[in-house]
This record gives sequence, structure tokens and C-alpha cells, in this order.
Amino acid sequence: MFLYFSCLSSDGEVLPHTLYADQLEIHLDTLNSFVAFGKVLVAAYLIDDEGHCTDLPIEAFDGWPIADHVLNLQEQYQMVLTT
Repeated sequence: MFLYFSCLSSDGEVLPHTLYADQLEIHLDTLNSFVAFGKVLVAAYLIDDEGHCTDLPIEAFDGWPIADHVLNLQEQYQMVLTT
């Protein structure tokens, strides 16, 4: 899936970025990394392999990594489903 996002440069210019990755966690951590380095997100959305677009709430990205938490939640969910 593709992540499209834009952030503000130090002089206020809107800079667009694109990233392809198979895992959602990579996209979420990328956005958090930009925020951690002081960038201000303007917009972010995902487009999956079928072409569906999902807007991401930029206010949810606080600069802290999230991948480990998402993977842990996924493991717990799988465990509940198999028991």
C-alpha cells in the first residue's frame, strides 16, 4: 500500500512525500518519525492495492513509535480467535 503525506518545511513550504510498504505499521512509524523530528504533518492518507483511500488523522501522530503496540495487539487478537 502507498502512504501519501505532506509536512511543512522550516520555511513553511508544504512538502509532499510518498512511501510504499506492505505493512501498515511501517507507515504509522514513518509518520511518527517525522513528527518526532519536529515536522508538522499537514495531511496523510493510504491507498491500498485495490485503490481504496483511507484518510489518516494527523493529530493522532505524536512522535512515539507504534509498530510494537500494533503487532502486540494483533498477536493478542489472534490468540483470542484461536482459543
